[in-house]
Amino acid sequence: MSNLILDIGNTRMKAAIMDGGEVLEVCILDGDARAKIAELTERYAVGQAIASVVGREPEWDKILPVEVRNHLHRLSYRSLLPISIDYETPETLGMDRVAAVVGARQLCSEGPLVVVDAGSCITVDFLDAKDCYRGGAILPGIAMRLRALKEFTAALPLVELSDSEWRGDCTSPLLGRSTRASIVSGVLNASVFEIQGFIEAYKKENPSVKLFLTGGNAEFFAKQLFFPNFANSSLMYIGLNKILEMNNV
Repeated sequence: MSNLILDIGNTRMKAAIMDGGEVLEVCILDGDARAKIAELTERYAVGQAIASVVGREPEWDKILPVEVRNHLHRLSYRSLLPISIDYETPETLGMDRVAAVVGARQLCSEGPLVVVDAGSCITVDFLDAKDCYRGGAILPGIAMRLRALKEFTAALPLVELSDSEWRGDCTSPLLGRSTRASIVSGVLNASVFEIQGFIEAYKKENPSVKLFLTGGNAEFFAKQLFFPNFANSSLMYIGLNKILEMNNV
């Protein structure tokens, strides 16, 4: 039997099918989410499911077939986890951050880890060598920074990045020679410099630390960061699948 993994984030709802720790399929659940999930669960003989929800929880009866709904684990800080949590307010902790760290641990079995999840927000999270999640940082994502410059100023435009800029195919010049170029330089370079600064600080305290990149903008940062790294867009699904195995429903 396969597992259904639901990642309900700030801007998108995604589903993945996992079997034996392997990601078989990933899809974005836009449009008729119920029909897509029903097709996935039938085609892959789904036996159970787990959901990580950022923000408001969906109406499960409207998107999940009853046989899946009866075997759904809703991820929370009370879930059984393969790691410990050292966080002052665990009830406010975004469990998607924990799931990504758990996913990274499945791919790297020992030593400290830093996981950068670059999506709507950018999170930087630390797992120590004793498998204790110690917390991290939350930063505005690239698209959020671009929107903020438009919304909180009187004259700056909303810049739309090209595909090559999103992919990080070229280094943004430090000297922007137009308003658009200046915005691109500020947003992209600042994002890279901030994350690089975090990485170097972690590296100073933990020389053996490994860096994992995930999220929608992982490709961009993988090409821009001056640090050995592992880019894997499936960290969340891998981590959620591991947690589901510990919380059989």
